[in-house]
Amino acid sequence: MKNYSLLVFDWDGTLVDSEALAVNCIQKAAANLGYPVPEAATIQQHFGMCLEGICEQLFPEKSLALFDEIFSVHDCLYEENQNGDLFEGTIETLTHLKQQGFTLAVATNKPRARFEIDLTLSNTRELFSATRCPEDGEAKPHPHMLMTLLEELKHHPQDTLMIGDSIFDMQFASNANVDALAACYSQNKKELLAAFNPVKFISDIQELKHILNFKNKTTLPL
Repeated sequence: MKNYSLLVFDWDGTLVDSEALAVNCIQKAAANLGYPVPEAATIQQHFGMCLEGICEQLFPEKSLALFDEIFSVHDCLYEENQNGDLFEGTIETLTHLKQQGFTLAVATNKPRARFEIDLTLSNTRELFSATRCPEDGEAKPHPHMLMTLLEELKHHPQDTLMIGDSIFDMQFASNANVDALAACYSQNKKELLAAFNPVKFISDIQELKHILNFKNKTTLPL
């Protein structure tokens, strides 16, 4: 695997173990509003999208007004149950990579307000040089967030690695001409992401300490 200088991480499902909470929130929101409750596996198929996109897939026949009710219920449940649990070894891994010279950033489809809470709860804010959320431009898989990170942090696409756990992360990287690494913490996810030809698969975030090598940043023209 080639060397990189900028590592851009997805958040939920890559650094933060939030899948169970997300499934629970969406299922409870649907039940509270009298909608058919989707199975966990059905919800998980759409992870990586923003909440609006997930709901459009799960409840395509519902009006925008009803979507707003779902978002309200989901937000209340999220605030009551959030814990911002990082996968084991995440802090140590990110700290190690930063000490090796890598620039670290986050690009997530999570709304900015929730993401800021997560950063505080997880004590990771100081590890990242920049972050992007959908409010900063376009949600994944549109490449806008990644392109603006490259511009702000002054890195070339060829020096950048996107690390994520969903098809939207893989498409996001491809759309920006950036390599992708697939975080596959379950076998079914590896099978799903293999079609996008990531440069590497990992089954544990701590593997990054052993497989990534720092590359001195290519100088950008003034």
